[in-house]
Amino acid sequence: MGLLPSWFSVQVAFAPMPMPFFQALRAIDIETSIGQASIFRLHFELSRNSFGDFDALAIDIFRPMMPVKISIAAGLPIPQVLINGYIKDARLSAGDAPGTSRLEVVGMDALGTRMASNQEPFPWPNLSESEIAATIFGKYAILPLIDALPPTRTIMDTTTTQRIYDAAFLFELAYANNLDLFIQPDPITGRDVGHLHRPYTFVPHQGVLSIDFGIQSNLTQFTVANDMLSPTGVMGLMVDPVTRAPRPSFGLMSSELPMGMEPSLFRILPPPVEQQFGDGAANPTEAQLRAMARASATSRAIMAQGEVDGIKLARPLRVGLPVLVRGAGRQNSGLYYVDQVSHHISRDDYRQSFTAWRNAVGLTGAEVFVDPLAAVA
Repeated sequence: MGLLPSWFSVQVAFAPMPMPFFQALRAIDIETSIGQASIFRLHFELSRNSFGDFDALAIDIFRPMMPVKISIAAGLPIPQVLINGYIKDARLSAGDAPGTSRLEVVGMDALGTRMASNQEPFPWPNLSESEIAATIFGKYAILPLIDALPPTRTIMDTTTTQRIYDAAFLFELAYANNLDLFIQPDPITGRDVGHLHRPYTFVPHQGVLSIDFGIQSNLTQFTVANDMLSPTGVMGLMVDPVTRAPRPSFGLMSSELPMGMEPSLFRILPPPVEQQFGDGAANPTEAQLRAMARASATSRAIMAQGEVDGIKLARPLRVGLPVLVRGAGRQNSGLYYVDQVSHHISRDDYRQSFTAWRNAVGLTGAEVFVDPLAAVA
């Protein structure tokens, strides 16, 4: 257990959740992910009031698109915002005995709600894909954190026209360029930040996860799967729409820095190569960028899953940042990139489950397994 107290808070419509609802709240589940909308679930135990109604339903505060903010302070006395969401669903399970009735309130972040509710055709002439994404995030007062992409389309050849929901359009941009897409609140200010960028594998790690390290262990479970034959290079060929000449595209190695000693694509001899057709590229520049993106995506062949003692770690794991793992052997210890975290919060426990990937195996020797925040746990 941690030396400092841990607590959580829930705000509904920018105000603390009323006390009767907070007393009925038994657990919170939050799933944050890259490449899809984050979701939260509030679990309530219901009882009857003097009028025969359920106590947590007597006041209708869980209305469609009502904003909800969930924060937690796990060991450290500074609360961190886990999710800003909007209510989309409520599920009642009524029982015939006292204490058996349940209410589950479900919500999602802006990608699954506000940005997926309006479909209006809109042209984007002479704009790069990063400029389009920043404009879309700005429509919802979300701060954009976006990699600059080269402007490859002009009105002289083609104009990008959006005919789908804003969220679906951003998912298409992310998939075509192998970029991370997610919305994550700033942990301190709580302001939503829209991410559309390459994986931040080069930034300092967010913590050290230890398995079988005695009192320093904060991992209760850790598994690794290496799909050794999935990494592949890419070769493509398209006709230049201007010159009508064939133009090749190549992606023979990952454009991302290796996270271990031996990159996964270089472990296969001879290196496999796949042909790329029909990727939707409008010009040779786009075709080359997408070939490199495809090779990078296939190189992420080492997938890990784990469960963390949130009180011992003393803070929530965050997607879109690397983490160091030790105790899994020389081949499987090292740097991993977190792409999904599930938080389970109750009054007496805080657990985190996560998935992560890396594009290489083995320790590089440059890892520093020091977590400055571990001293408070």
